[in-house]
Amino acid sequence: MKADELLYQLLGVEAPWQIVQIRGDLGKDQIDVWIAQQTGRSGWFFGSKPNIPPGQEQVWRHINLGSSRCVIHSVVSTSAPPWNGQAGQPFTHAMAQLVGAMMRDGIKLQSICAILDITVADLWKFKHSLDSGKAGLADHAPAAATESDERKSRVADQDDPIWLKLLDGAVNIDIRLLSLKFLMTKLREQIRHITDDEVRTLKAYELHRFVVRHEQMLDHELSQLAKL
Repeated sequence: MKADELLYQLLGVEAPWQIVQIRGDLGKDQIDVWIAQQTGRSGWFFGSKPNIPPGQEQVWRHINLGSSRCVIHSVVSTSAPPWNGQAGQPFTHAMAQLVGAMMRDGIKLQSICAILDITVADLWKFKHSLDSGKAGLADHAPAAATESDERKSRVADQDDPIWLKLLDGAVNIDIRLLSLKFLMTKLREQIRHITDDEVRTLKAYELHRFVVRHEQMLDHELSQLAKL
């Protein structure tokens, strides 16, 4: 397999999209890839060279290629391939899924930056977009809780509908723990603006993780949830 064919396969680039330029001199251990779509023909025998229309280029950080950062330059695609991204967002769809999965697993933001070699500014921009409903996540199955975890805890499973019901106001309980009150206020305000189901689930997981961590302090709250 030729090097260019391997790159097409690694990135998942398919017709009518084409890789039109590759550069390795714009950053240390970084590969920049330009991807454009064929848009018609310039003659009987030769097709016009794909190019990114002026003023429409978006730049997204993609999943690493080996030990090198991968940066994609392209335009927004309605078909949402994994190497593409949303307008104004820092990550491709594939990278957004990976970051979202790590956030769902409760990995600290500083650790996500270190593991994926992304900047704090880009991660905060992405998180703010999720929290404000301006960005979404493609489907990513969450890890299932183990049976031993379920036996040890009175807290409902992370996929239980109760967490979203608490956040959207369908269910209300008396909350005595001040830090939980603050968190609920923040999450309820955020979820009002979020329509993406995956991001809403992400917020429910955030509430679930808090309750799991502070279970011993939430007897009053958990007793109410057990009756629902």
